[in-house]
Amino acid sequence: METEHNPELTGPEITSLWTHYQSESLNLRINSYLLKHIEEVNSELKELFQGATSQANKNLQEIKAIFERIGYPIPQGFTEQDVHLDTQKLFTDNFSLKFLHEMSIHGLSAYSIALTVSTRQDMRQFYQDKINFGIQLFNQTIELLLAKGLYNRPPSLPIPVGIDFIKTANFFDGFFQDKRALNGSEISNIFFNLEKSIVTKALLIGFHQVVKSSEAKKILANGIKVKEKHIDTFSHILTTDNLPAPPILDAEVTSSTIPPFSDKLMMYMTGFLFNTAIAYYGAGMGTTMRSDLIVKYEQFILEDLKFVENWTDFMIKNQWLEQPPKAMDRKNLAEEKPR
Repeated sequence: METEHNPELTGPEITSLWTHYQSESLNLRINSYLLKHIEEVNSELKELFQGATSQANKNLQEIKAIFERIGYPIPQGFTEQDVHLDTQKLFTDNFSLKFLHEMSIHGLSAYSIALTVSTRQDMRQFYQDKINFGIQLFNQTIELLLAKGLYNRPPSLPIPVGIDFIKTANFFDGFFQDKRALNGSEISNIFFNLEKSIVTKALLIGFHQVVKSSEAKKILANGIKVKEKHIDTFSHILTTDNLPAPPILDAEVTSSTIPPFSDKLMMYMTGFLFNTAIAYYGAGMGTTMRSDLIVKYEQFILEDLKFVENWTDFMIKNQWLEQPPKAMDRKNLAEEKPR
């Protein structure tokens, strides 16, 4: 039970709110554009995007009110200047639905973590509400993907005859021709990491077509190559075990070359997807029991880290990264001359 002394927000609580202000302002601008260009009139897809944009706006206002109450500077995030709603359609409705579904997964993950590091009752309730909406959006997007025949079901597994145990250390080996078949955990992580990479690659193809900065265009081109390599590898691992791999979404990008978003927004979104991929690859590596797959995950993480390093240099050079909350630098304070 919360005491009456009204404790200040903790560092993790402040950081979570700051981070989610950035992501919600990003989601609001992207989803507003995708909503504007949905071709089906009065469709369920349009209703989903209307709900998502309304929720993102609500979340922003709630976080802003908390910051104003404690006197914390409101982040800049992304504004109406970062989106051009009346430009040509860059992504098909099918891709928009896939994108919204993947973002619901990212949102659920981020808000769940924020809940676990929150102490105050009002902060825990805040994130519980966001998780509830995220669950609703996740379920709605899956149902619509299923109804449209667009959802790629993960591979099914045979029912075993009985209980079995690992009998040999070769279970962990994967560098020889007699490597064992993938287990359920490995299939799950490979399949869903593949799905995320497919969505990321298609999004980057669209961004690459329309981005103005020549340096950003080079970075995006490199990002496409990295994700293409990961897609090919993940797909090969599945098909080698006669398991289905989901199709790519490259054809869901239109021929438009007119930028619907600012270069800052597109590059920020790109970095976000690569950073989250590193986290998901790490989770996949942690549950993998075949040595060759562990090496692949390590390789992919290093490749994504190298991309993020170049991306960070570019973002800092353009002053497109806001300073996140940080601890007081007492060493510098002690060295400053009295005013």
